[in-house]
Amino acid sequence: MASTPEDDLRAFQFERVLNQDTGRKTLNLLGSINGQPAIITAEKTAFNADRAPALVSPEGLPSLHLLQKNDIYHWFMGTLQQSADAAAAVKVNLIYPCTDVHIKKYSAQKPHMVVETPEVYARYVSRYIAEKVAGGRLNWVYNILEHRSESEKIVYEDEDKLTGFILLPDLKWDLVTMTSLYLSVIVHRTDIRSIRDLNASHLAFLRSMRDRVLSATSDRYAIASDELKVYVHYQPSYYHFHLHVVHVAHDMGSSAAVGKAILLDEVIQTLEVMQRVQAAGGTEIGYKDLEITYLVGEEHDLWRRVFEPLKQGLEPTI
Repeated sequence: MASTPEDDLRAFQFERVLNQDTGRKTLNLLGSINGQPAIITAEKTAFNADRAPALVSPEGLPSLHLLQKNDIYHWFMGTLQQSADAAAAVKVNLIYPCTDVHIKKYSAQKPHMVVETPEVYARYVSRYIAEKVAGGRLNWVYNILEHRSESEKIVYEDEDKLTGFILLPDLKWDLVTMTSLYLSVIVHRTDIRSIRDLNASHLAFLRSMRDRVLSATSDRYAIASDELKVYVHYQPSYYHFHLHVVHVAHDMGSSAAVGKAILLDEVIQTLEVMQRVQAAGGTEIGYKDLEITYLVGEEHDLWRRVFEPLKQGLEPTI
C-alpha cells in the first residue's frame, strides 16, 4: 500500500536545522524519508480573531505561568488549546524528495547585492535559466496547469493557452487569516520564463491579467483591490512566469523586499515607457536590455557560479 503524505511526514528523520527566523517564527529542517532527502518548514500560525473569546477562556489557555508583574503590566507564558482543523498552532510544509537547490534555498545564508547587466544575463544567466527548466523541474507547475494537482483549489482560470492563467492559494497561506492572504497566478503560456522575456508586446496580456486577478480575488474573498499587492520576483524561485498576490497587511519578509519583489504595476509602467520609445522611432527593447540589481544568497548557484567569479575577476563556471 502506498504511503500517504501524513505517513511520509511522520517518517521524517531529522538531520540538522537549516535556518531559523525568530522574527517570523519559522524553522527549516533537513532530514530524510525512506533514505531520500527531505525538508520540513514549520511556521507559527496567526491568531484567528474570530476565536478571541475562546482564546482567553480557561479552556483556551489551559496553562499559565506568570513571568513578571510591574504595576499594571503583567507578562505570562502559556499554552493554547489546539486543534489541527480549527485552531492549529503551526503550519508545516514538506518537500520530499528535495534537491540540492531546495537545501540551499532554505539554508541560512549571507545575501549579496548584485548587478545583472544585459551582457551578464545574455552570456551567463540565460544559460543558468535554461538548465533550471530542463529535467522535469517544472513538472509540479504543469501538474497544476493540466489539472492533475490542486484543481480543487482554483479560484479563477482562463484556459486560453496565450492569455490564460490559473489563480489559486499559495501553499504558504493558511486559508483562514485574511490579512495573510497569499495567492499565486501561474500563466498557461510557456514562452515567458521571467521578466527578462517581457517587452512592449506583452502589455495587453499583463494589463488584462492584473485586472482579472484583482477582480477575482476581491470577489472570492471580499477584499478591496486596494488592499492587495501584485508582484513578480527576480530572480524567481522557478522559471515559469507567475505572479504573487498578497494582502497589503501581510509581512512577507525578504520575499516582498527591495531587491526581490517588483510590483506588477511597475513592470507595466516600464514596458509602457519602452513602447513610447519604440513609437518615437527608437529601437525595440525589453527587460532583457535593462540592468537589474537584486539580492542573491551566497548559497545560490547564481552567486557561486556567476557573480562570485565575476567579483574575483574570474570567468563564470556556467
